[in-house]
Amino acid sequence: MARKIQAVVNPGSGQPKPILHTLNQVFRTAGVEWDISLTQNSGDAERFAREAVEAGVDVVAAFGGDGTVMEVARGVMDSEVPMAILPGGTANLMSVELGIPKDLTKAAEIAANANSPIKSIDVGEIGGTYFLLRVGLGIAAQKVEIADRDMKDRYGIMAYSIAALKAMKDAKSVKYKFILDGEEFEAEGVTCLVDNAGNFGVSGFSASKKISVFDGLLDVILVRDRSFQSFVDVGKSVATSTPSSDTVYHWQAKEINIETDPPQKIQVDGEIGWQTPVAIKVIPAAVRILTGGE
Repeated sequence: MARKIQAVVNPGSGQPKPILHTLNQVFRTAGVEWDISLTQNSGDAERFAREAVEAGVDVVAAFGGDGTVMEVARGVMDSEVPMAILPGGTANLMSVELGIPKDLTKAAEIAANANSPIKSIDVGEIGGTYFLLRVGLGIAAQKVEIADRDMKDRYGIMAYSIAALKAMKDAKSVKYKFILDGEEFEAEGVTCLVDNAGNFGVSGFSASKKISVFDGLLDVILVRDRSFQSFVDVGKSVATSTPSSDTVYHWQAKEINIETDPPQKIQVDGEIGWQTPVAIKVIPAAVRILTGGE
């Protein structure tokens, strides 16, 4: 029986480029039966993925950015059906995390190959929704607000760096209260990350090799001031597993509660829509994803 793939495509992701010819060429050559669903609104990708699982497909492939990937992941979470990632967004962080090629032909070949390795990755849960990459407060949330569609179209992935510099300029310190697996910590800071994945969109570059989507833990990083040295110390502290320094704190936990004074906006995998206080937890090995690695 032919392998069946449902491709969920966000036509608004990334730069305008034809994709159907490439997918058709790869899938037809591999003898794959495939169909396509085009998203128009938030939530479409998750709904299409669930419908595809119910219809008995072998793979749900997500073409788009990390938001589309997360929606499809939510749609397949409660099933044994794996998802494939066809990178089509600005940053494509999860594809970088898993070593999935940015080239569409190569990524589609992974989806089409019945022998492609499947890896089960952790998922974070926050406020009744899920995330694959990270949660960000303070500067990390402000930069997402600044990096709008026009900026991303103009500068690509560099839009986030430009936005971060603008957010740092206006950043103010707030009081954080953490409860991490039952243990309480308090500190002031300008930005906080709760990371499931460590990379920032560049192959081979990560905040730390110790931040892993396979370890059943989330990494909490609090940057205490907005100086450049603080952000240099983030890399040093996390990479060496140093629990804290004068400028950055780093913890690992399975269940996390965060309160701030004053309340802070929160970005979840690049989407703004939450605010402190918030409860976050990890769901180990929750989503099965096709990869090209061994």
